[in-house]
Amino acid sequence: MTEVTSKNLRLRDPFLIRETGTLQTEKGQRYGRWQRLLALCVGIFDGLAVLALVPLTRALVQGTAVAPWLWGLALIALLAFGARFFSTLWSYFSALDFLHTAHTVIGDKLATLPLGWFGAHNTGGLSRLVSDRFMAAAETVAHMQSTIVRDSAALVTLVVGAWVWNPRLGLTLTLMAPVVVLVVQVAAWIRKRAADQALPPAQELSGRIVEFAAHQPALRAAGRSDEFAQLQQALQADQKARVRELWLSTFALVLNGVVVQAFIVALITVAAQVPADPLETIAVIGISLRFSRAVDQVGSAYVGLDLGRVALTEARQISCAPSLPEPAQPTVPTGAEAGRVELRDVSFGYGHTPVLRNVSFVAQPGTLTAIVGPSGSGKTTIARLISRFWDVDSGVVLVDGVDIRQLGTEQLMSRLSMVFQDVYLFDDSLLANIRVGRPSASDQEVYQAADLAGVTSIAQRLGWHSRVGEAGRLLSGGERQRVSVARALLKQAPIVIFDEATSALDAENEANILASMEALRSRSTLIVIAHKLDTIRNADQIVVLDHTGHVSQVGTHAQLGGTPGIYQQFLRRREAAHGWALGSPSA
Repeated sequence: MTEVTSKNLRLRDPFLIRETGTLQTEKGQRYGRWQRLLALCVGIFDGLAVLALVPLTRALVQGTAVAPWLWGLALIALLAFGARFFSTLWSYFSALDFLHTAHTVIGDKLATLPLGWFGAHNTGGLSRLVSDRFMAAAETVAHMQSTIVRDSAALVTLVVGAWVWNPRLGLTLTLMAPVVVLVVQVAAWIRKRAADQALPPAQELSGRIVEFAAHQPALRAAGRSDEFAQLQQALQADQKARVRELWLSTFALVLNGVVVQAFIVALITVAAQVPADPLETIAVIGISLRFSRAVDQVGSAYVGLDLGRVALTEARQISCAPSLPEPAQPTVPTGAEAGRVELRDVSFGYGHTPVLRNVSFVAQPGTLTAIVGPSGSGKTTIARLISRFWDVDSGVVLVDGVDIRQLGTEQLMSRLSMVFQDVYLFDDSLLANIRVGRPSASDQEVYQAADLAGVTSIAQRLGWHSRVGEAGRLLSGGERQRVSVARALLKQAPIVIFDEATSALDAENEANILASMEALRSRSTLIVIAHKLDTIRNADQIVVLDHTGHVSQVGTHAQLGGTPGIYQQFLRRREAAHGWALGSPSA
């Protein structure tokens, strides 16, 4: 398959042949070439069949033999049928290859993008791209390109034949052709401009719809589920853009239709002035009408290419988005520091907003490191930098003694398991969702990991092979968290990151998670971001961040609890909250 880059995705090809080819395999491109070659043959055969009407009608008028012309028409019809059949067949093969390859290319690209790319603005348009937009582009591959090639070939054949039969008619066709091409280009430019203007409001609307659907609990709690102003504004802007696009597109098609009708009138006028038998005149008018029909189809297909151009533009935007760079030769750790994690003078910010400043600490193999700090101090950011969802602005993150930028994504992910607060489960069975952690694991290993994470009790209620619903909606938040921990247990990675994994759990689910963490602690390095004392009390070290993203304190629970500072204040607030209770109303 041709590599998709920003260079070869520039939309320079007016017929999108090279551009769609960048999203096809070599086999798909070969199907496309044969499709267009046969479409060219079909156009030539169509033009020859129409031109043959002139000598055929002349033979009928003069009473000469018509059999050769009839046999010639029959042969042309047979060849045209075969060429049309295989052109259509290969056009669908080419279009299906485009759909498969385009989805694969975009999927592979998404897997390399930093997590920050996946905001509502980008993900909202993504679903439309891989469904409606790509289907429109596939229609371009299957139909539009063939139509342009076929009818252009018919036009050229008719022009050449007209010059041979009657130079005046040939001259008329030749002079009108540039005018038609110019009008078609203008119509396509108008259509493209309309589509370009409508694209940003459509992307904004998609993002707002995703936002509206994903944040229903917050909107309903605020009483705004029926009056989400941002969505209404996006809807109004999109409607205005679509109405404007409709009018401009209609104008482009009308412009194309007007020039075609003017062309028909001019040709019929010229044909009427050619001295010939009435039957020949009718044949000439038939040639003119076929010529005009071909012009109309080429113009409509050329304008219709814009739908495919929109899809390729969006695909180009995704393909050109900066990926996390991968090393050409990934460094292989020696194994002497397996499970060791170190942050060395790490600074990072989202855009122009700094979050972490010169953060340094080491999580030794087989230990539990807890990270605490006020909201916004960068705790979750540390977890995601270790997982390389983003690259640091300065400093270095080392895993097993190697800079993770030199380790490579595949090797890094093989050493990490991540348990986040927001857990996503696939609409599959409990067993399948746990097996995501290590697909090669045996059923016995899956059951053992599930039992350690407390998933067995869930299976006793639902069944091991019952589907858990989209995003695991049939399970509670705590139950989904247990499944996520079972994945981490099954993967047996030397480093496990817990990000607020117990922050919103009830006592039963929290007990299961804590027991699982103890099981993991015996063989893995744990990095835990949490606020609950039960989670961090027994940590080997606690890294305390302040509100500016600096490391304020590092030590054990006993050491930091007796030292004035952020952690001591944290303990006092937790102790006050633990002892707080509703009092009885006074008499």
